[in-house]
Amino acid sequence: MGDVLKGNFFVDAALAHRIESTDAWVGAESARMHAQISPECGAASLPIPGGCAVIRGMGSPRTQVLGLGMEGSVTALHLEEIEHFFRVRNIQIQIDVCPLADRSVPPLLASSGYTLEGFSNVLVRRLPAQQFSLDPGADIVVELCAPSEAELWAQTVLEGFVGGAAALEENTAILLSLFHQPGTLCLLARIGSAPCGAGALSIRDNVAAMYGASTIPAFRRKGVQSAMIQAIMRQAIDTRCEIIYTITEPGSTSQRNLERQDFRTAYTRAILIKRLKSSRGFSGSNNRRRVGPA
Repeated sequence: MGDVLKGNFFVDAALAHRIESTDAWVGAESARMHAQISPECGAASLPIPGGCAVIRGMGSPRTQVLGLGMEGSVTALHLEEIEHFFRVRNIQIQIDVCPLADRSVPPLLASSGYTLEGFSNVLVRRLPAQQFSLDPGADIVVELCAPSEAELWAQTVLEGFVGGAAALEENTAILLSLFHQPGTLCLLARIGSAPCGAGALSIRDNVAAMYGASTIPAFRRKGVQSAMIQAIMRQAIDTRCEIIYTITEPGSTSQRNLERQDFRTAYTRAILIKRLKSSRGFSGSNNRRRVGPA
């Protein structure tokens, strides 16, 4: 991969805005598609300054506020509107805050009862203008999914993340909505005829959001995730994307595999929560393991 443009570039407010606005768009589109496919699910989104508040379904771990403060100051009135959006649905609020957000955001959240729950890393990589050679391993084949493989893709993603534990019906429905979302490409990895991993990317304004790059436990340590990352990058290049990003847990195996593919940590988000007194839909913190950036 010596011909690949490596990741020495300055992460400024403009680049962060491109990433955060794409992540917010993926979230809003996911909620819209999920509500279209399953009207009873409760999925919804709310435009906010710089991004959106997203509910992918009642009880979904992928429910959060994205991009807050990326297009100017945020006021108490803005925050009140966001909280009302969650409160009437009895859902705990999670706000993922970019460190390059407007300076009004941290003191506003601190004075409004939000507490720090954790962190997530945003990793980004510039893409070359031309294709590059891949070395996925002798037995690993990664291909775009056919429309008939939606269920198989969703089940593979979930098994990779939860390790064979009971896959919640709600999570499966969310993944199926992502599969059918416009601007999204889903890929499946196989060793022989056996599905071993899955992943996806969503594309907006020459930015690719990568997510769901998971490996079924029985196939780990065989290079499946690295093969999936490279295949997703190839799709991003084919669609003329300039950058690709994803979200990881700090210090995770996924982060290590991404850094081997010349991704770098662009910035670290702070994950802030507020437990609303009227909330019955969520107790405790949200599950921060994301099936992507979105």
